[in-house]
Amino acid sequence: MKISTRIFSVIMAMVLLFTAIPFSASARTLAEIEADIDKYEQGKLDSDEGQANAKERLKLYQEQSRVIDQKIMLLEKEIAPLRKKVNELTAQIKEFEARIKTLETEMTEISKQMEEQKIEIKDTQELLKKRMRATYMAGETSELEIFLSATDFSDFLARSEFLRQIAKHDTDIIKSLEKQIEKLNEMYESLDDKRSEIDEKKKLVEADRAEVQAEKAVLDVKMDELEAAQAKNEENIRKQNKIIAGFKEDSAYYQQMIDQAEREKAEFAAQLDKEIANNGSSGNGVVNNGTVNHNFRVSSKGLICPIQESTVYYSADFASHSSRGTASVDFCSPKNRVINGKTYYTTKGAKFYAVASGTVTKSAYLASTNGHYINIDHGNGLSTLGAHLDARYVSVGDKVVQGQVIGLVGNTGNCWPRPTDANPVAGSHLHFEVRLNGNRVNPELYLPSPLV
Repeated sequence: MKISTRIFSVIMAMVLLFTAIPFSASARTLAEIEADIDKYEQGKLDSDEGQANAKERLKLYQEQSRVIDQKIMLLEKEIAPLRKKVNELTAQIKEFEARIKTLETEMTEISKQMEEQKIEIKDTQELLKKRMRATYMAGETSELEIFLSATDFSDFLARSEFLRQIAKHDTDIIKSLEKQIEKLNEMYESLDDKRSEIDEKKKLVEADRAEVQAEKAVLDVKMDELEAAQAKNEENIRKQNKIIAGFKEDSAYYQQMIDQAEREKAEFAAQLDKEIANNGSSGNGVVNNGTVNHNFRVSSKGLICPIQESTVYYSADFASHSSRGTASVDFCSPKNRVINGKTYYTTKGAKFYAVASGTVTKSAYLASTNGHYINIDHGNGLSTLGAHLDARYVSVGDKVVQGQVIGLVGNTGNCWPRPTDANPVAGSHLHFEVRLNGNRVNPELYLPSPLV
């Protein structure tokens, strides 16, 4: 039985509000839930195949999804500081290595100057030796001898001044030599200081590298665990879809699910709006993109389209989304793309660009609704969110610039139609929201027209 887009989007939001409801310590463990699921999947309870059995299996999968999403949130909380520390240490290593390179360049220059200084000292010493030899050969000349040999008094004064100048010149040579030697000694000291600093920086680099490797080892384990949990929940959602498709749309149970999903979907949207508003900037929404390096079309509000392909269009506009209670727009950009070795005409894999410069405030995954999603605060009260991504390239706290690729468009979370093994690209699109001071506004008024 085919489920309508509206009903499907409502039902797939029926998993409890993960970000708002804390995981109770008394709740069943994931292992306990999976043990019950295994009983169904292994056919141990096949005697009760039918609507009742389907309901029980659906409840188990939903319970499993809740626990997995809690696990994912905990993992992302653990991953965030690890990633931050790795990035900080990596940046510090680069800083130390740059300083080492600068010091080595300075040492090379000092060594060159020292060689020149040694030559200059040697030349000065040779000159001084010649002066001393010449003075010795000439013997001492007294003022009496100068007076007796002078033709007149003026000649005596001239000869005396000449001798004084010679003596002063010799003294200046000695002083110059002393300064040259002093300068050379200072160079030796500077060279030793720089060599010591290089040794210290190299030790710090090695220590940081060792710490990075240790932190990355932990981070890699957490990332593998996170990716496995996300894949598990995506598979879980597919199984829920299959079960839901078997329910009668006119049944009381079906309507009960719809009503519950509507409430929880509204709660999630309200909670997300509140979180973004409380943690975001405020102002009139005017963005400052700073220096950018792109040739994309920019709107009067300073934003670019999040997908920069000629095939991009609004697959669901603001009016249609608002009528369903979700103030947003959807983008599609179908073109031939190779996915796992096969060519599909799809939006899956399209680059997701930062529409304006800003700071990442959310980069997370939620199987029941947004899938992989990113929220960016652009300052002055304006923020944007993209959801159902296949990949996220940024983390909370990252600074992004307008036109930067921050993810890939996909079909994770609550997409319609849901991907299947036969059609893994089904439902691929970009869900896009714009908020001003935490309140959702029409993205169409902020984006370029035409889009690209």
